[in-house]
Amino acid sequence: MKKLWISALLVLSMLLPGAFAVDLYVDGSALQTDVEPTIISGRTLVPLRAIFEALDAEVQWDGASRTATAQKEGTTVQVTIDDTTAYVNGQASTLDVPAQLIDERTMVPARFVSEALSARVLWDGPAQTVYVITADHASLVVEYLDVGQADSILLSCGGEYMLIDAGNNADGDDVVRYLRESGAEQLKYAVGTHPHADHIGGMDDVINDLSVENVLLPNATANTQTYRDVLDAIDSKSVPVDVPERGDTYFLGNAQITVVAAQPADDLNNTSIVLRAVYGDTAFLFMGDAEAEVESMILRSGVTVDSDVLKVGHHGSDTSTTDAFLAAVSPDAAVISCGAGNSYGHPSQSTLEKLEGTPVWRTDLNGTIIAMTDGQTVHITAERGTAATEAPAAPAEPDSPTAVPPTTDEPDTSDDAGIPSTVYVTPTGKRYHYDPDCAGKNATPATLHEAQSRGLTPCQKCAA
Repeated sequence: MKKLWISALLVLSMLLPGAFAVDLYVDGSALQTDVEPTIISGRTLVPLRAIFEALDAEVQWDGASRTATAQKEGTTVQVTIDDTTAYVNGQASTLDVPAQLIDERTMVPARFVSEALSARVLWDGPAQTVYVITADHASLVVEYLDVGQADSILLSCGGEYMLIDAGNNADGDDVVRYLRESGAEQLKYAVGTHPHADHIGGMDDVINDLSVENVLLPNATANTQTYRDVLDAIDSKSVPVDVPERGDTYFLGNAQITVVAAQPADDLNNTSIVLRAVYGDTAFLFMGDAEAEVESMILRSGVTVDSDVLKVGHHGSDTSTTDAFLAAVSPDAAVISCGAGNSYGHPSQSTLEKLEGTPVWRTDLNGTIIAMTDGQTVHITAERGTAATEAPAAPAEPDSPTAVPPTTDEPDTSDDAGIPSTVYVTPTGKRYHYDPDCAGKNATPATLHEAQSRGLTPCQKCAA
């Protein structure tokens, strides 16, 4: 295992006053500069030539006008020393902090020049670190999307993309939007680990709205509308479907992704396609909802599961993550995808106690989580907070059972005859659902009036 650097707090603004030295990473690799990147008035300034060359841009310097010009793939960026007006393809932009000379080096705003050249910028406040992810990064980036009580993970490497699961039905629009904003308009692979709605619910939206080259599905089926919607989308877009077997290998740029488990089972959770992605000397394990039965089979098979980052099985349920399996994986960090306050009690206290001492990132606490590797070291950052290394204290047992108030059957007073007065909504969804199965496992009931007052619109899949 290589050293794992843990970082936190992905935000899109740099608000620290004064001047502070910071670290800068481009596509997971530390950018070596002769002058340290520096925060001035809340903006990070970096050495001009170092950042432009790291972004694969050609740089020209006009000493007379003190103007730097960078060109990359049809985009031209111009910045001038002590001038708050910069230009992208001739269009003026106002900078909060201008380019300036520091220790006889020209320093430019990291966010402006990076985003102007189609790169993403992530700011880690506690670690005082800037991460830049280029649009065509050769290294592996793994993004664990916050889709509530569901799963969705985006892998990218060498300009190619793989999506593992797509959340609930109501998450489809948000997943598609995130993929587009990340540059993943075209997916080389879309993987539905197993037919449960909280994993494939938004997959039909992904297939219908984006370009998908290949779909991977397990040797399993489900008699649900959600599963039929996915199959209909695959059929309508004529996307090839592969049913992988253990040992099958797929390539994403220079990353190698191997099927660790894929088997029929009575329990759909245990039909999950389990994948291990390797880039350089680093590895990531994705468990889907596989439980102890599958973990035991994997160990008996002798396949390698040792990984830097473990995506914990079944949202941290106590049906997964056995002691023996966790010892074999020996992760330096764990990621749990679960919804805040979910009714299943995920992640379980027993799972968190097993992971004690390992940094645990959770989408319910940290939001979307992003891991980057240069093949030697893994860096992790998130929307908010940081990883926990200690299990939280177990909730105290109540002294006596809590009284449940009696319920009464009241007549339906809805003015709309035939339309249910109760609908189902999710934290991230933009629609309300009449069918709770369509909404997914992290849905909560609400009145029709409440949903409409929030600006939600009816789901077309289960609308009456």
